Amino acid sequence: MNSKSTSRCSHPRVSQLNGSNPRIFAYSGCVISDLLPSPLKHLRLQTTVIDPNKSGDDPKWFTFDYSYWSHDGFKEDSDGYFSPSDSKYADQRKVFSDLGKGVLDNAWAGYNCSLFAYGQTGSGKSYSMVGSKTNKGIIPIVCEELFNRIGEKKGGDVDCEVFISMFEIYCEKVRDLLTTKQPPKGGLKIREHPKTGFYVEGLSSAPVSSYKEIEGKINEGTKNRTVAATAMNATSSRAHTIVKIKFNQKTKKGGGGTTTKTSEINLVDLAGSERQDKADTEGDRLKEGIVINQSLTTLGRVIKALADQQNSKGKKGGNQVPYRDSALTCLLKNALGGNSKTIMIAALSPADDNYEETLSTLRFADRAKSIKTKAVVNESATERMIRELKEENLRLQQQIGGGGHFSGSEELEALKRQLAENQKEMENLQKTWEQKLAEEASKHSAVEGHDAKRRQSVPHLWNLNEDSALTDVVMHFIPEGEVTVGNKSASPPPSIVLNGMAIQPQHAVLHNSGNKKISIEALSGASILINGKEIKGTTELQQNDRILFGGNHLYVFANPTKKGIDKELTYEKAQQEIAQNSGLGVAREGGAKSKEQMILEDELVALMPLVHRANAMAKELGRLVTFEIVLVSPEARGLEKGLTEVWIKVLNQSDDTHFLWEKNRFMSRYYGMQEMYENKMDGDAEWNLPRERDPFYEPPDSEVFIGSAVVFLQSLSFLIDSEEAFPIVDFSGNEMGQLNVSLSPCSVAGKEIRGAFVEQPKELVGKNFAFKVKVLSAIGLPKRVNKTCCKYRFFGEKEATTKTINGSNPVYSHENIYTYRPVTDKLVDYLHNSNLYVTVWGSQKGRSDRSSRNSTPASTKSTPPNGTHKAHLRLQRLLEAAKSAENTVVSILAIEEVMQGDEDDKGKKGSGRTRSSSKKKKSAESKEIKGEKTKKTSTSKSRERKKKSV
Repeated sequence: MNSKSTSRCSHPRVSQLNGSNPRIFAYSGCVISDLLPSPLKHLRLQTTVIDPNKSGDDPKWFTFDYSYWSHDGFKEDSDGYFSPSDSKYADQRKVFSDLGKGVLDNAWAGYNCSLFAYGQTGSGKSYSMVGSKTNKGIIPIVCEELFNRIGEKKGGDVDCEVFISMFEIYCEKVRDLLTTKQPPKGGLKIREHPKTGFYVEGLSSAPVSSYKEIEGKINEGTKNRTVAATAMNATSSRAHTIVKIKFNQKTKKGGGGTTTKTSEINLVDLAGSERQDKADTEGDRLKEGIVINQSLTTLGRVIKALADQQNSKGKKGGNQVPYRDSALTCLLKNALGGNSKTIMIAALSPADDNYEETLSTLRFADRAKSIKTKAVVNESATERMIRELKEENLRLQQQIGGGGHFSGSEELEALKRQLAENQKEMENLQKTWEQKLAEEASKHSAVEGHDAKRRQSVPHLWNLNEDSALTDVVMHFIPEGEVTVGNKSASPPPSIVLNGMAIQPQHAVLHNSGNKKISIEALSGASILINGKEIKGTTELQQNDRILFGGNHLYVFANPTKKGIDKELTYEKAQQEIAQNSGLGVAREGGAKSKEQMILEDELVALMPLVHRANAMAKELGRLVTFEIVLVSPEARGLEKGLTEVWIKVLNQSDDTHFLWEKNRFMSRYYGMQEMYENKMDGDAEWNLPRERDPFYEPPDSEVFIGSAVVFLQSLSFLIDSEEAFPIVDFSGNEMGQLNVSLSPCSVAGKEIRGAFVEQPKELVGKNFAFKVKVLSAIGLPKRVNKTCCKYRFFGEKEATTKTINGSNPVYSHENIYTYRPVTDKLVDYLHNSNLYVTVWGSQKGRSDRSSRNSTPASTKSTPPNGTHKAHLRLQRLLEAAKSAENTVVSILAIEEVMQGDEDDKGKKGSGRTRSSSKKKKSAESKEIKGEKTKKTSTSKSRERKKKSV
């Protein structure tokens, strides 16, 4: 790919692959050095990044042709432009001057050019590519400068023609953004031409004669992209958007005829890349079946294969480049390794917690530097092109109609398709530029700008979108009278058509009384939130109210007949409102917020709309599954320190099971749900996946967090042993059972120490000791629990896990010895002031499994296995006796004795002795229980005496 190299930190920026030497422009993030020249033949710059969690490590350096810093060091001018306030800040004009002008020069020379932005979501790819109204990015500036140059050359021997296409790739489906036609099932097809390579079949290409027209086309495509994203839940960060500009220069020859020089400029805004790793949850059985990020993964493989291929210098056995593995890499084949001069924008985030993604992007860009493309000038005589097309068409017609032999219908269809494409291209070459412009003008209404004028006088709704570039591009007007809202299946059609999740055929009615009082009526069963609160019945709308229809349609109400319209409202602010009204305790505006609170609030704001949509998709797809956000403390996760995390509680109503998914696992499943929903909306007959591939389904035997127990360690700091039952509490604070844990000091040889307590814990420092942790058993676990195990980590040691045991009253009999030679101050402080957090994990019984066990035939119940069933009955009686004595601790010794069952076996020998044996057994059990209770009481009193003495 012949390229340059550049690095820049957000506001997002660039990496270039150009001409004969690859060039990459990247942002640098996290910790970044000043821009330093490296000792190379021509000026290059170095970007360094340091792991904020390992400040002692050596920095990692990357060399690029350009390195830009755009995170801070700027001031906002009166017109809203961000201009440099110090020398390190690189503004939009600086980046265009270094890179964009090269794109234009190459296009005028007749080369194909490509520019694509790579980086994690939020790092500034769209800012670099598109920018904003006052801070234009590379795409609008390139287009504007192109027509400026055309204007300068107007009237000469060169006639210039510019065409624009705009499409997006989402979940491997290609969608034309410059057409109002319903996209075909599965999206537009990608074909391969034997001469020109891959292309999108049926993609519209509109002629434009000015920058204003090209800007209008981009706005039209952005609006269509927004509507599709809202209706189909394909948010912009998950779609690749490509603007293709075809630039023809027709030069008149002295002897008659013309020569055509053609350049194709591909401007690509890639989807965010960080979810490629974060969504790859270990152990997720769906991760191979979901195609989310397939194109980004394939792009990385293509870059690697091209780099390896070119580094091998033509050696045999080189790796085949997997262009065909994704739609994106097919369409970028020329840009990556063919006839093109290419620029890659590698955008980086400066945030500490994005270090890994930043480093990954820098390595990706560094690898791309070694790729070289073979760009050539695309120049040929128009007459020769028409003649060659005519000859090829004649040959194809003879093949199709001459009774030739074909290997199958696919080969015949391919020939017919090629003939149609050639015919279309030939007709296009024969048309004049004026004819093409007239045809395009006839497709559109002459009332351009009518909506903008109407917006100044009529109440309306304008949209909010996660991507700021897609905000305020869709408007729905509310004229006087009644305005109905619903989906496309409604009859008669509603005034405002909203398609997508949780939108009913008759969803709402807006009432406009003389443009003074506008109210909204939520129809039966409709989901509508206003300013984060659900409404029922009729509510009067106020200026700037935020309205959420269904799962994904977020709008702001504006009444131009009244003052106070706020154009600064954002998607983030609207989602914060929803989070604040969710009852999850999100901090409201005002007052100081800790770093932990801000992180938690950001996660909630990001996840709440996704959970809302997941519930809407489950309902529409007939999945009896509900999702709910829960906050899980570090203690509940078995950690002594840490941040509260946002998890998703999943309730499967059909199996009567529930699970807790961490955020990354939920995100992985969410994209699978989204794809499944869209397949159904597209009419795919195979949308309904089997259980093993269904993203909504979690098997009952999957591991689930049941709860955690807090075990007090203070007794060990005085060398006092203890055995107690600790409550097992779930994330909501509900008690799920009790866990019996024993703690005892011992010698380094493992012999328990009895009665050798110390007055002060500091007496242990410098001596050799060991400590036994015994997880004995659990009682009273929910009946839905099938198998359980416990996990804990003592003083930062490797995590310990008990055996997995069946039943609601499992006996783990787990023991671990931790030896310290010598005991340190830190260990003593840990024992005296900290706790041991034991988490309980298990699998569940599905509803059908539980019912089948409960409905065991009477014949089966009457003939149980002799030993096992009797032992179980004896143990059950012991537990019941313990409860009746108000004591929840049963010793291992007592359990072992009743499991042996000698008395019962002897009782069988004489019927006269059975009843008395039974009484003796109960009496023995009662004594054991009382003994345990006495032992526990004495132990507790002893510990209290020691605490008082301290």
